[in-house]
Amino acid sequence: MSTKYTPLTQWELDLIGVLEGFSAPTWDGPALPRPEGADGLEEIFDSVDRLIARGQYLIQPKDGLSITYTLNNITATAERFMLGTEDQVQQAADLRGLLILIEEFLRRIFTSPAHANQIASAFDRLRAKVEARLVARSAAHGAVSATSAVYRASSMAPLTASDGAADYSAFTLEDPSQFAMAWTTFEDVFRRGFPHVTEYCAAITDPKEATRQFWPTLRSNALPYNLLALQKLTPVSAMSFRNNLGLAWLPTYDELLDQGRLYGIDMTIFSGLDPQEVTNGTVRFTPSTMALLEMDGQKNLNPIAAYVVDPNNINTAQTYTPSSPSWIYGLLAVKTSLTVHGIWLGHVYTQHIVTAAMQMAMLNTLPASHIIYQLLAPQSHYTIPFDLLLLVGWSTLAPPTSISDPGKFLTLCNKFSATHEFFSTDPADTLAQLNLAPVDFTDPSIDDQPWNLYANVQKMLTVWQMTADYVSAVVDAGYATDAAVAADTDLANWIGAASGPGNVAGLPKVDSKAALKAVVTSILYRITFHGMGRLRSISSPEPSFASNYPPCLQNTTIPDPLDPLPTSELLKTYLPNTGTLGELITFYDIFSYSAPYVPVVPHKGSEDELFFDQTRHPTANQALIEFRLGIEDLIRMLQPDWVQIGQWSRSIEL
Repeated sequence: MSTKYTPLTQWELDLIGVLEGFSAPTWDGPALPRPEGADGLEEIFDSVDRLIARGQYLIQPKDGLSITYTLNNITATAERFMLGTEDQVQQAADLRGLLILIEEFLRRIFTSPAHANQIASAFDRLRAKVEARLVARSAAHGAVSATSAVYRASSMAPLTASDGAADYSAFTLEDPSQFAMAWTTFEDVFRRGFPHVTEYCAAITDPKEATRQFWPTLRSNALPYNLLALQKLTPVSAMSFRNNLGLAWLPTYDELLDQGRLYGIDMTIFSGLDPQEVTNGTVRFTPSTMALLEMDGQKNLNPIAAYVVDPNNINTAQTYTPSSPSWIYGLLAVKTSLTVHGIWLGHVYTQHIVTAAMQMAMLNTLPASHIIYQLLAPQSHYTIPFDLLLLVGWSTLAPPTSISDPGKFLTLCNKFSATHEFFSTDPADTLAQLNLAPVDFTDPSIDDQPWNLYANVQKMLTVWQMTADYVSAVVDAGYATDAAVAADTDLANWIGAASGPGNVAGLPKVDSKAALKAVVTSILYRITFHGMGRLRSISSPEPSFASNYPPCLQNTTIPDPLDPLPTSELLKTYLPNTGTLGELITFYDIFSYSAPYVPVVPHKGSEDELFFDQTRHPTANQALIEFRLGIEDLIRMLQPDWVQIGQWSRSIEL
């Protein structure tokens, strides 16, 4: 990789704000890199080209949203309700507006005549590609529409909304089972999810089931959100919960605290965050929340209190308990803030932003012959241009949360980065900060594996150990002693660049093999763990049934805990509507139904495309093979009936 990278300046962030219509905060977190020079422009063009191609992968899963539902006395397919008419689908597929934003941004920062010509030529080609795809889709739709018209005229097919009907994106669901409309029939996703519909619906209709399912859902699903949020409370860590709950803090909670059985989830980082006002007249809202959970004698965790407040109005605070008539709302509010936290902080900040800053410094400083470069560079493609495109094309690429522009995202990340240094989001470090120990989440009657009552932690630690073993073998192959590491000026330059221009806080002095292993393992773990999110079983059926992980609430009103809140009101007022579901499933499907640019396990097998000189570092190559074989085994464990070896990506990519 010959491209060099540089951090976005505050002026460049402000420029993105001008182009997209938001106010950019002063950025204090890790550097947000962009490519430089003619090679850098080609890297950006390549990412835009790949983004355009991604849309082709969505045609089949979207066509599979073919099951009909009835809302507002209108019967239509799931695709029609969530994605709109064919004209609206066509409009959503039209990336010409995104191309205008990206071209204008690049034109402003790459100002030489040679770069200007390079940009103009590339975007002429990209626009032509988008227009050709739109014409092809329009022609295909015309043929399908003619066939459908004949079928409807000659059969007793149910009445459906016409293509010229109004926008359905603000429709609310009328039955919890209708959240299943997000499941496509393509590749049997709907069939696999259908047996769970009754269970998932009960979490919206039955307070006891909502209580029972709360923790099992969080501990076992939505891995890409990196949701390590549960903490075992101590007298010190419980103070913020006690202060927020105020008079709602009960003596029972002190008893549980004394017994070591009180746990908490703190999602109050959203203070000051405004809701998003959507063009269809609805809002997307993320409340600030806290939850208290009790661990029983069988090590089950059950929520016993939910604190919910408008991030901009402390006077709206309410506390819900299992006896509250609106208890289910309280749990859904906590789930919403957890989902938003997982998307933007657990996933994008931790896995994209910090990683890109470290990659920028590595690619700028380490020579291609360096063994650490050879370890990291093959898995460091695409992250930097993808992060840049996300910032510039936010309205097209971001999922449907209240984080409606990069300004809100960067403000949230500023808060998070102020309390999270480089290592603090590594799994073991996070578990220690949260005061969680395997003894509290292990049941020997199940098996002898630690954390067998916390499935997500087991999987995270499995990926971590695989990564750590691989990195350890490579470092041992490249360095005989700690002194050899300490004497490596290229390593020192890398860490210096990451700490300086990269602005990554908490990096150690790399003067030993242990220190080098710690840094490299943390980077490679983030990249590797990210790739898991492309597996189909990760997004379906649980997360894509949106009441399990709501990306937003659709109303800012926080109900009185004593007011009854029937299921019909939850659906009509608070839970995601059809437009939100459509954007959410598009976000999930772009990962689940598109092939990675480069899979972590090569198509020809784990022994192909080795990274290291076999004559000098055979043990490093053997460790790489074993690392890949470990990923193959993990895929088989996660999806025994659908083994997608080629679906786990090598780099962080769209």
